[in-house]
Amino acid sequence: MRPKLKREEMPIDQVMAVGLVWGHLRARQFEQAYLLAQGCLRVWPDERNLILMHGYAAAEVLEPVDAARLRAAGGDAGAGADWTRLVLRRAGAAEGRP
Repeated sequence: MRPKLKREEMPIDQVMAVGLVWGHLRARQFEQAYLLAQGCLRVWPDERNLILMHGYAAAEVLEPVDAARLRAAGGDAGAGADWTRLVLRRAGAAEGRP
């Protein structure tokens, strides 16, 4: 028997919320992704995927990025850490830092 995926343990509305935010990001609709992720984080404040996507969308629409929260969600290794570095690099570029 295969192990359960994280999304199989989430309520369907949470899975849909993550998917909708991801869809906006993929369509390069950053403002909509930012606003949707912001609202979803009020319902699921500890949802790792929403935190990471919210950070990316914030960097794209030139809103402040909560670096500490992003680092905590991204972890120290793996794809989450890579995503965190990407977002912080983009946020720095938006602020005029190299």
